[in-house]
Amino acid sequence: MLSGVHIVIVGAGEIGYYLAERLLAEHHDVVVIEADPVRAANIGESLDVQVVVGSGTSPRNLTAARISDARMLAAVTDNDEANLVASMLAKQAGVASTVVRIQSPELQDQPGEGLRAAVGVDVVIDPDRDTADEIIELVGLPGADEVHPMAGGHLTLIGASVSEGAPIAGQTLAEIGSSGEGQPFLFGAITRDGRTTIPRGDHRILAGDHVRVISADADRPQLFGLLGLRSARARRVMVLGGGAIGSRVAERLQRTGVAVTLVERDLARAEMLAERMPRVTVVRGDITDTDLLAEENVGSTDAVVAATGEDAANVLSCAYAAAEGARFTVAVLHRLDLLPLVRRFGIDASLSPRTASANAVLGHARGELVQVVATFLESDAEVDEIEIGPASAAVGKTLAELDLPREFLIGAVVRGDGVGEIARGSTELTAGDHIVVFARPDALAAARPLFSA
Repeated sequence: MLSGVHIVIVGAGEIGYYLAERLLAEHHDVVVIEADPVRAANIGESLDVQVVVGSGTSPRNLTAARISDARMLAAVTDNDEANLVASMLAKQAGVASTVVRIQSPELQDQPGEGLRAAVGVDVVIDPDRDTADEIIELVGLPGADEVHPMAGGHLTLIGASVSEGAPIAGQTLAEIGSSGEGQPFLFGAITRDGRTTIPRGDHRILAGDHVRVISADADRPQLFGLLGLRSARARRVMVLGGGAIGSRVAERLQRTGVAVTLVERDLARAEMLAERMPRVTVVRGDITDTDLLAEENVGSTDAVVAATGEDAANVLSCAYAAAEGARFTVAVLHRLDLLPLVRRFGIDASLSPRTASANAVLGHARGELVQVVATFLESDAEVDEIEIGPASAAVGKTLAELDLPREFLIGAVVRGDGVGEIARGSTELTAGDHIVVFARPDALAAARPLFSA
């Protein structure tokens, strides 16, 4: 899908707001429908979007949002039924593509398949499920604070901070590459003092920099060594909060043989979870009760995941766990104003449902050639996986021959046989290749037609 198309978003909560912000950066024409007048006023004052106050299930409101001109509708309220009705009405108005947020497991799975088909749902997202998926990736690779599989799992985007005394600290990217140590990787984005850059060879890595790197699975140990990080499989994990995210994480971890302790405040839910997950140690209590956490030996765990709906509790409990010696801590955040506290309190990673689900919507908005999108809370830089179309002007050219925007960097190429390689200037592109790119929105919008047309 090209830039400048009309997109309707139903729901201006954390996901809808984030989506609108990202789509505006790509110069799409965005209209938001929101029933809550306060939320509607907030997004209208903050972003340059048309806002329709009312329900997305109202044909009148959809007409006011110019639904007949829309190429995509994203229904992302916290009401499954309202999202499904909005999708049905959009399809009746001729909208080509709909993305629907569905939280009910029954409606997500096979029993709801007929209903989803009847109302014309193209893509289903569930923020809780998507966030749990990201947490599982992180716990599987402690030391990294971002893990995004790319190219069908052949390559991984890893985000991490460079440790004091790391072998690459003080070196430029060109020096790292010429030493041979950096050949299996590509450093695609570097954040320092809150500013993210798409680096070139003369960029010098410093201790404390946050880097995003493309790596093959086999090369991860070498990469972690260069970054000064230690990574070992988590065998004991404490999950704080037994809600939709926490219970999913606990259930999936215990299937892999990880020893899981789950802390849940509500007695009835704790009893239900204990019955449903007999191999998980379920403890009833408040996650901010430091005496309870100490009794459960939080400091000796390999990983602690705080996944309640209360951001302050998640941050405080992770901060305590980190201070007590927990090797890796992850806090789920809904309010981004708490992000500065995460690093200050020694918390290793933070996740938000808004990015986990919005990435799926953004990928769908960009058309069939965009396979994967990874966006980040504190930066407008992103990583995309793009397929080279058969009529692309890039076919048969090396990367050095392409006229690309400065803030658009091709990090890796995956051939049709699934073999991935780190991109170099001499890498030649063929139709059907998948490229993994680091870019800012303007650069992405400018470069994408080169690969599709």
